[in-house]
Amino acid sequence: MKFTAILVQTLLWLSIAVSPALVGGIVGFFLSLYLGSLDSIALPICLGLGFVTGAAWAERIRKTIGLSAFLGKLMGNPEIDGRN
Repeated sequence: MKFTAILVQTLLWLSIAVSPALVGGIVGFFLSLYLGSLDSIALPICLGLGFVTGAAWAERIRKTIGLSAFLGKLMGNPEIDGRN
């Protein structure tokens, strides 16, 4: 049972940490296109900064309100699921 709880908490943490990394990847991709070369260092740097930001955010959420409570509040928001 403890393994399952650790696995779920890890997946919840990753779901919070990966979202800024995706934004960083998109910014890095367009920055690389702007610089004229997709093999530039801009994409990995932006991805890394996004993941570090996301990891710090996920840790702050984990220590304050908890990962499942945070994601539960997001999923239970009536504006998101269309309920009035």
